[in-house]
Amino acid sequence: MQRPSRLVAAVLLGGLLSVGGCASAVAGVPQADPAPQPTAGRGADPVAWVDKVCGAVLTFTGPVLAQPNFDGADLPGIKQRLSDYLAGAETGLQQSRDQLGQVGSAPVGGGDDIVARATAGLEKLQSDISAAKAKVDASDPNNVPAFQAALGETQTSLAQVTAPDVLGDLRTSPRLAKAVDQAPACGQLQAASTPR
Repeated sequence: MQRPSRLVAAVLLGGLLSVGGCASAVAGVPQADPAPQPTAGRGADPVAWVDKVCGAVLTFTGPVLAQPNFDGADLPGIKQRLSDYLAGAETGLQQSRDQLGQVGSAPVGGGDDIVARATAGLEKLQSDISAAKAKVDASDPNNVPAFQAALGETQTSLAQVTAPDVLGDLRTSPRLAKAVDQAPACGQLQAASTPR
């Protein structure tokens, strides 16, 4: 009954000796990997990447938040200001989409899907705003009831559009959520999207 125990002990001892035999001291000083950190994709800085994403989305919030005063009795002037405002929002949305296309591969899994959803959401928003602008441009301010009806329909349709929740999407990933808290553009986006 002792022979198996001795055999097991010998095997374990042999295993320990073989592991111990692998350990050896290496002379020299540890040095950093000379290869630079990737700028995109796996291994890239997540803070820099989310800053680009938030910065891209932030591009369209400026024109959208710069809503002019639509008060007054000058209906042709109101029509022009509204058309210009919607044109600015369209341009901002296109610029945001272009910038999202240049953020590069995500440093973590799921990040590229977030950018794809944001891009699709901005495309839908741009399409809705384009449709609203076409309705405003086709309206006749000299026909007051029809013009007021067109403005009411535009207001209703714009109230129903929603921008993609990029910050919420980014926060679904623990690594990206930490990066969002450190990225300056994400802080600006948070401030811009907070109701006043």
